[in-house]
Amino acid sequence: MDSHRSLTSLAHHRIREMVLSGELPPGSRIQIDALRKRLEMGASPVREALSILSSEQLVVRNEQRGFWAPKISAEDFAILLDTRCRVEGIAFADAIGHGGAAWEEQIVLLQYRLNTMDRAANADMWEVAHRDFHQALIAACPSGYLLKFCSQLYDLAVRYRNVASLAAYPERQVNNEHSQIAEAALARDTARAVDLLVDHYRKTGDFLYAQLAEREGTGIKTAV
Repeated sequence: MDSHRSLTSLAHHRIREMVLSGELPPGSRIQIDALRKRLEMGASPVREALSILSSEQLVVRNEQRGFWAPKISAEDFAILLDTRCRVEGIAFADAIGHGGAAWEEQIVLLQYRLNTMDRAANADMWEVAHRDFHQALIAACPSGYLLKFCSQLYDLAVRYRNVASLAAYPERQVNNEHSQIAEAALARDTARAVDLLVDHYRKTGDFLYAQLAEREGTGIKTAV
């Protein structure tokens, strides 16, 4: 039983990464037999992992046709971005209201680590540090439900960035944005901190939305 759980957990992790990276293309059918051979495990843990991922909206389950990688579109991304800004804004405000010294120290530590990292040279490590920083901002929110939803929305947004091969604006100072968000949070300036966080997401979101809309307008399908 423990071995089976371990295989399911491993399958979940591997397939999740394949979906988030775009290795499983949006709108493509997920062939269980091919996937189990690729992961070198049985069909049962693969099916269970896919069922878990479907509950996380990272896989689409069709009772008649099996499992699929979710489609993407400019319209869907716009809804995702708006939802993320609203939900994470609430969680961030609650975290500022409840966070103590340990919360503050973690933000300072992770912001320093992120801002001193070379994104071009260490893209994978930067992504981990980036996620850690944003999770730290809302970590003191007392609602586990909100935190879980924020984590899910983060994953869905990362998938869009990866699939669209997003590159940040050359003139954009992302490190400065992170620093300003952290400073406002530590100063307990809730309104300014939330505004800065939402603006940070929308700057990336507007650029990504334009990319997706351009693909659809030129006939390059982002939804199948």
